[in-house]
Amino acid sequence: MSSYTLTNNASDIDSALSRVVAAETVPSTGSQNMVTSGGVKNYVDTEVTGLDSRVTTAESDISALQAATIGVARFTRLTDTAYPSTSIIQLSEDSDPQNIGTVLTSGTYDGGVRVSGGTYLITCTGEFSEDDGDNNDYFLVNLRSSGTTILSDRINETGGYYTYDFVNLVSVLTVPAGSTSDINIQYQRVSNTQGRSKNVVLTLVKLV
Repeated sequence: MSSYTLTNNASDIDSALSRVVAAETVPSTGSQNMVTSGGVKNYVDTEVTGLDSRVTTAESDISALQAATIGVARFTRLTDTAYPSTSIIQLSEDSDPQNIGTVLTSGTYDGGVRVSGGTYLITCTGEFSEDDGDNNDYFLVNLRSSGTTILSDRINETGGYYTYDFVNLVSVLTVPAGSTSDINIQYQRVSNTQGRSKNVVLTLVKLV
């Protein structure tokens, strides 16, 4: 049998034995005492149960969000189009399986999309140009709800009539129940200039 020389003094040994004798049944912050195997198991079981509960809650939240998303629709004007004056970009339906929007073909907001009551995540993207050598002349890309501008981006001196700036506008719109809104993209001329657009996409996600 091998022989060992202990380097611990009586105080060290007494302290170590005390931590074993005073073993706890529940882990606690800052404690130097040992924890019984049963105490460790109970603690782990409790934490796993709590984790399972949080996972179930998260899954429930995700399911509720998926259930609340009623539909997604996409409307486009992809062709390269010139604008000598202020105009509403003429959109056409690309995809709308849940029929959440209707393209308007006449009236004040001809070319826009009419939606009914609900909350919508709206994304407008596209390429726009304006270049007449005068910084005082420009266009505004206006994302609008009927006649009210929600978001706007200025297009000014893009470097050429066929050189485009990319625009990305994102907003949330709530339409009261029983009401409608005509969502439209207005290309607004400011002073005497001309502009162009292409690859314009309006995406509507109806949340509730």
